[in-house]
Amino acid sequence: MLAPLRSGAFATLFGGYAVSALGDGMALVAVSWLAVVLAGGHDAAILVGAAVAAYTLPGVAGWLVLGRRLAHWDPRRLVLAEAALRAVCLGAIALLSTLGVLTPGLYVGLLAVSSLFGLLGVSGELAAVVELLPAAEQLAGNSLVTLASFAATVAGPALAGGLITLDGPGLALGADAASFAVLVAAAAASRRLRPPPVTPAGAVQGPRGALRSLTRQPSVLAATALCVVFFGVYGPVEVALPVYVSSVLHAGAGTLGGYWTLFSAGAVAGALGASQVERLGIWRVMIAVVAGWGACLVPFGFTDSTLGGFVALGVGGLVYGPFLPLKNALIQRAGPAGSISALAAASAAFTVPAAPIGTALGGPLVAALGPQRTLLASGLTTIGAAGVAAVLLLTCRRRHNAADEAPATVRP
Repeated sequence: MLAPLRSGAFATLFGGYAVSALGDGMALVAVSWLAVVLAGGHDAAILVGAAVAAYTLPGVAGWLVLGRRLAHWDPRRLVLAEAALRAVCLGAIALLSTLGVLTPGLYVGLLAVSSLFGLLGVSGELAAVVELLPAAEQLAGNSLVTLASFAATVAGPALAGGLITLDGPGLALGADAASFAVLVAAAAASRRLRPPPVTPAGAVQGPRGALRSLTRQPSVLAATALCVVFFGVYGPVEVALPVYVSSVLHAGAGTLGGYWTLFSAGAVAGALGASQVERLGIWRVMIAVVAGWGACLVPFGFTDSTLGGFVALGVGGLVYGPFLPLKNALIQRAGPAGSISALAAASAAFTVPAAPIGTALGGPLVAALGPQRTLLASGLTTIGAAGVAAVLLLTCRRRHNAADEAPATVRP
C-alpha cells in the first residue's frame, strides 16, 4: 500500500493532492453555506443548488471546448492548470466576500470559472499515476488517492465549520484556495523531480477522438455505463437522507453528520483493501460493490432506528471503498499511457454529471414518495442494476469462451 511513496515525484504530487482534497472537503460545507448567507433568506435553496452545480458541472463544457487545445499537455501540467484556476477563483471569492462586495451572480460565475478545468484535472490525476508508478504499484497509488479523498470528507467539513464560526464562510473558501495553491507547487515540483515522458504524436486526442476511443474500449465503456447508473441512482440519497433524519428520526445535523462520517471512515478502510480484493477480479468486485451498497440502503425503508442507520452507512462505506481505485485501474490498463488522460476525460464526461443529475431528481422523488421510500427505491434499483450487469458480464464471458473453443476454419 505504501510502496508508491518510494517514488519522490509521486509522493510530492500525492502530498499536494491530499492537501487539496482537504480543501475540497471544506468546500462541501463552505460553498453551500456562503450561498445561504448571500441569499439572505430569499430563494436560498435555488442559490445553493446553483452554487453546488457550478462547482462541478462546467468542467464537462470546459473539456469539450478546450480539450483539443490542451490535449498535448502532460497529465501533471493538467493538474497544475486546474489547481491554479481553482486557487485564483476561490481566492477571489474569499476576498470579495471579506470586503462585502460579493453578489450571488458573481459568486456563481466565479465558481463556474473555477471548475472549467475540473474534468481535465481529474483525468490528469488518473494518468499521472500511470506516468509515475510501475504497473504493479498503480492500484495502490489509486487507493492512496481515494483514501485521501474520503479522509478529507471526514476532516474537511468539521474544519470548515470551525473556520466559518471563526470568521464566516469566506475564510473557509480562502483556506480551500490555499490548498489548491499547495497542489500547484506540488505538481510543479514533481515535474522537476521527474520530467514527463515524450508522448507519441498519435496518442494525443481531442474530445472527439477521445469519445471515439471510448467506444472502441468495451471494458471502459461498460464501466462508464455502470458508473452512470450507479452514481445517478445514488444522487437522490443526498436529498432523501437529510429529510429522513429530520422528519423520520426527528434528529438534527449532528446525526446527519455522523452518518456521513461513518460512511467516509468505512470507505477509507475499504479503499485500503482494494489491492487485496482485486485478485477476485475487477469486474466481479465492482458489481458486488454496487449490489452491496444497494443492500445497505434497503434497511432505511423499514426502520427508524438511528443505530441501524449508523451501521448501514458504515458498512456501506466499507463496501464502496474499493470501487473507485478499481474503476480507475480498469481505465489505466485500457490503453497506452499517452492516451489515458483523454480516455479518462471521455469517461468522466458521462460519470461526473450523473450524481448531480440524480440529486436534482431527488427533490421531486422525495416529495412524491417520502424519504424512506426514496431510499428503499434507490437501494432496490441499485441492486437491480448490479443484477443486470452481472448477467451481461456472464453472457459476454460465455460468448468469449465459445469463440475461443470454436474450431478454426481451414481453407484449402
